[in-house]
Order: sequence, then structure tokens, then C-alpha cells
Amino acid sequence: MNPNNLNLYIVDDDQPMRKSLGALFHARLDGIAVQSFESGESFLENAHLDASGVAILDLRLDDVSGQLGRMNGLEIFRALKDRQSPLVVIFLSGHGTLPEAVKAIQDGAVDWLQKPCSEDAMLTTVLAAKNKAMVIAARRRAERNGREKWEKLTEREREIAPLVAQGPSAKEIAQVLTRKDPNHPIDHRTVESHRARVFAKLEVANAPELQRFLTEHFTRLT
Repeated sequence: MNPNNLNLYIVDDDQPMRKSLGALFHARLDGIAVQSFESGESFLENAHLDASGVAILDLRLDDVSGQLGRMNGLEIFRALKDRQSPLVVIFLSGHGTLPEAVKAIQDGAVDWLQKPCSEDAMLTTVLAAKNKAMVIAARRRAERNGREKWEKLTEREREIAPLVAQGPSAKEIAQVLTRKDPNHPIDHRTVESHRARVFAKLEVANAPELQRFLTEHFTRLT
């Protein structure tokens, strides 16, 4: 799958609205896969919530099934936040009030649109959300790549990596490790071997590059 391809979800109880938006996005946007849902429950059950993308949520979903207790857009949004979904959210509603809109934006929604809105306004907002979703997707790929590299290191290599990143010589690192654990002394040639393997596994060329890797990834890897 092309990493630039993203899911775009429409969650709205209004079937004509779902069809209209779906047709608009298929005709005017590239690199997206559009799916529509009439309820929040169906969306949360069937959508790829752990993948980057965009979700357009009707702020207030009517109960088309005749049953009480259907989720509204804010409740769906909270469910996405609870599971740390990377989906970028846009709220859409003909019933929205200013306080609800402000609260939605403060809680992390990228935008809020009032029904009816123009095609240009909708496309502009969705494109901005798509761009944000692509940034999130790229960051998640980088995090996953960093974790996979780090997990290739042995326990000893993980111990040595932060020391190597600080720039001391192999002899100095050997002295530090030996003082730390006198029962298991290590010489500088062994440190050099570990350092070479750390560089190879993490795909860095030198200590400054290793330091950048650790700065970017270390808090998520430990």
C-alpha cells in the first residue's frame, strides 16, 4: 500500500449527506479510500482506528434505529482519544452550537464545519486534515522503524550505546563499565566491537548520529 494513501471516514446518519460527500471526495481527492457509516457504533467496530487517516463526524447523530443511547460525535471522538487513535477528526453538524465547536477544537479536532457548507470549504478542510494525517503517519513509521532497530541490539549493546553517543574513547567506556561491574571487566577491543555492531544495527555512522537517534527515539524505547 502506498504510504500516502489514507482512509477517510464519513460518520453521518444522513444518507444523502454520506452519498454526497463520498461522491465529492472520490471525484476531487487523490490518495484516499472513502468509507461511510451511519452510526458511531458501526464506525468504531469496523473502521481501522489504529491507522492514520481522517474522520468526519456528525456532531449529533439521530437515532435512526429507534433505540436510545446512540453515540454522538463528541462521544465517538472521546472513544478515539481513549484508544489513542491517530485519526484526525473534523466535526460536521447542522445542530452544532459555538460552545460545542470550541470544545471540540480544544480537545484536538482539526476543524468544525456547519451544515450546509460549500464544497470548497469542505475540500479545503479535508485537505488540511489529510496533510496532518500524513505527518502523523510518517512520524508513526519513523517511531516503528526506530523501535525495530533498537530491539535488534543485545542487552550489552543497549548499555553501551548511550555511552558511545557521548563521544568518549573505547578505552574510557571500558573503564566506566568495569568500574560499574568489577566482576565482569571489559576491554576496549570488546567495546570497539560492540560499538561497530551498534552503528550497523541502528544504521548510524558515528557518535553524533547515534546521539540524534537516541534523542529522537530513546524516551519511547526505554
